[in-house]
Amino acid sequence: MDKEVFEQKKSIDLIEYRLNQFESSLVQNFSNLSDKLDKVITKLNKSELQQEVMKTRIEKLEKDYSKIERETSKINDELTKVKLSLAEKLSWSAGGGLVGTVLMKIFESQQ
Repeated sequence: MDKEVFEQKKSIDLIEYRLNQFESSLVQNFSNLSDKLDKVITKLNKSELQQEVMKTRIEKLEKDYSKIERETSKINDELTKVKLSLAEKLSWSAGGGLVGTVLMKIFESQQ
């Protein structure tokens, strides 16, 4: 009977040891998993921040581009007015028509 009790105690000790190892392994694996999740969350947050920065930059570039388009349109309108005014003034002189035509061709070739 003593031998049976001793064997049972031995078996129980072995089971306890294995359970302790299993618990330790689980704790370590959960810790590793937690660390990996933290890294993924950090990378995700960094990525989201970079996307916000890029979005802000794109919006600024779109506004700048729109402003440049308006300025270009305005300059083209003013250039057209100058061409017309110059053509009108030159057309009143005897050689003005020829000079006006030459100037118009020069302006057109620059665009």
